[in-house]
Amino acid sequence: MSNHEPNKAVTAPPEAVFGFGDFVRVVRARAGLIRLVTLAVLVATAVVMFALPTLYSTSAVVMLDQRKNAVADAATVLSSLPTDPSSVQNQIHVLASRDLALKVIEKLHLDADPEFNPALGGGQSLNPLQLLRGAPAASGPGNRDQIVSAFLSRLDVSSLGVSTSIEVTFTSKDPEKAARIANTLAESYTETLTAAKVSAARKAAGWLTERMHQLATQVQQQESAIELYKAEHDIVESQPGTSLTDQQLVAINTQLVNAQSELAEKRAAYDRVAALAKTGNGAAVTPVVSNKMIGDLRAQEAELVRQEADLASRYGPNHPKMAAIRNEKRDLAAKIDREVTGIAGSMESDLAVAKAHVGAIEASLARVSRQARQDAQSRVRLNAMQANLASTRTMYESFVQRLRAVQDQDDIQLPEAEVISTAPVPVAPSAPHRKLFIAASLPGGLLLGVLLALVLERFGAPLAPRSTPERVVAPRPAMQPFQAPAMALAGTSALSPELDRAARNFVRPRGAAPQKPAKPVVLPPVLAELAGSADMRLADWVLDNPASPYALALNTLLEALMPHRDAVGRVVAVAAPAAEASKSVALLALGRVAATRGVRTVLLDADLGRLVPASPQTGLSAYLAGQPLASLLRKDQRTHLQVMAASGPVWADPRADGLLLALKQHFDLILIDAPVPQIPGPWPKLGHLADSVVIYAPAKAAQAQLDGALRSLVAMSVAAKGLILAA
Repeated sequence: MSNHEPNKAVTAPPEAVFGFGDFVRVVRARAGLIRLVTLAVLVATAVVMFALPTLYSTSAVVMLDQRKNAVADAATVLSSLPTDPSSVQNQIHVLASRDLALKVIEKLHLDADPEFNPALGGGQSLNPLQLLRGAPAASGPGNRDQIVSAFLSRLDVSSLGVSTSIEVTFTSKDPEKAARIANTLAESYTETLTAAKVSAARKAAGWLTERMHQLATQVQQQESAIELYKAEHDIVESQPGTSLTDQQLVAINTQLVNAQSELAEKRAAYDRVAALAKTGNGAAVTPVVSNKMIGDLRAQEAELVRQEADLASRYGPNHPKMAAIRNEKRDLAAKIDREVTGIAGSMESDLAVAKAHVGAIEASLARVSRQARQDAQSRVRLNAMQANLASTRTMYESFVQRLRAVQDQDDIQLPEAEVISTAPVPVAPSAPHRKLFIAASLPGGLLLGVLLALVLERFGAPLAPRSTPERVVAPRPAMQPFQAPAMALAGTSALSPELDRAARNFVRPRGAAPQKPAKPVVLPPVLAELAGSADMRLADWVLDNPASPYALALNTLLEALMPHRDAVGRVVAVAAPAAEASKSVALLALGRVAATRGVRTVLLDADLGRLVPASPQTGLSAYLAGQPLASLLRKDQRTHLQVMAASGPVWADPRADGLLLALKQHFDLILIDAPVPQIPGPWPKLGHLADSVVIYAPAKAAQAQLDGALRSLVAMSVAAKGLILAA
């Protein structure tokens, strides 16, 4: 036999199962409580529904409109209202804001309405907190906040799908008041949008006007500074941006270029005349050739040459006329030379004048250049001042145009939202939904009643069973707590008197006892391995430590003894090869584990009397003597386990079969703490009445004792289902 820790493969104890049959039993047993709770919920709901005031709701629809005014677009001052989902949510918050609500309250004088002003005595009867606080002040910031809060509690603002439309719903006791407030709120919202645009335009115009005056003053100051700077630095401008010095410099440069060209031309002509004059060809110079006097002299000379040729052919070279002609030619040549010399002197004089002219222009250019350099240095600062002036003037002109664009637009502003559907006067109330809530209170009351019944079943006193045609539900008698080993007196039985009499009158027909075929003596399978201990505190420790190996081993043993949980009235007899006190402790712990899992269990102490001491006034002997069965059952103080004394030779009485019949109809599992299997004794009868026989074999038991117990069972035609090994 193994001495290791039992059932190491089990990791968690099985959970107790509350079946549908148990649920039906609880509902039937506590039907009166369920009906009472349902009726109470129904009556309470009806009272509350008819006590609540009748409310009317109506809605106005506001649509965010993106159309703009074509005459004057205020978007230049205030940007257009966006229509994305987040912006629509922002407008919903504006519609539900306290400031807008306060405007509507002031416009409609709702502070004088008892529905909104609790200080006037309206709307406080159903609010016990108001009674505790006392009457609020009729005026003041606190009362105004209460009025606004009461107003907002009746207001609901939501978007309509994915559109830009917003629904404004208001609820009031008066239908006309609800419609008036909803429409006023929608109109006030559109007026708020228009007022915001007008206010923005006015603020912009005021700021632009002030800024424009500042820029105008700044332009004047900058212009005065520029003119003063010009006067201080002798900067004269014939045109804006062009100084007089620059113009003079350009003109002098032009004159200098022309004078230098003229000087070069005259120098070249003079040099040519001087060169030809040295070679005797001065008359070939262009100015000489073009001279009229020299031209006349040249003509005369040509005439003399013709006459000389004519006279030479006629008179010969020595003729006196020829001499006169040669003298005239010499005189003409001398005149021509004198004219050429005069022309050359005139050209030299013109060259000197041109040189002087160029020198004068160069001197003037140098003087103007020095002035230009000084002006350039002064103009750097002047240009910066003029650039600053231009920037300020541009800004000033821009502000003037902006001001003209936003002025005088107050009367043509259009809101970016419009009321597309006004709130009608409701004809039917919107709340409370009396019929709906009263109808819903029926299933709610039923659920609450069933829940209360289940709670009482779990934590309260158990109910007595009711007989049905099919079977009798297991009893949950309210008995005195079970204390091991001594037992307290029992209370009244929950068994019906008819069933008790039927159990007593039951007699198994002679020869009707089932005959089980004899089997060879073989070692049955091991169902569980437990820690053997005679200490009764071990049965309490199992409940306090449900995840311990000992408790898990008991759960496994229970599964082996009851493979089908829906089976009822299963009788299991547990015996040991020799007198063993730890067997009673193990069976008590097994019965408690079964009871915690919802198995209706009774434990019959038929061995040592450790659990319930046997006497003629208790147990099976008292039952056979005529005492009621319920008075003989003892309830465990920690579980629903029932315990009964059943020791002695009284099992041979045929009426003992009636006892097991009654117990089978009321319990799912009947555990019998049986004595050592031997003849004579109660075992022949116990073996045939039990559905399963289990041998509890401690590790210290001798092999001969175990073989003897098994052989005794075989001799009684009883087969052992398995072994429980206890270390």
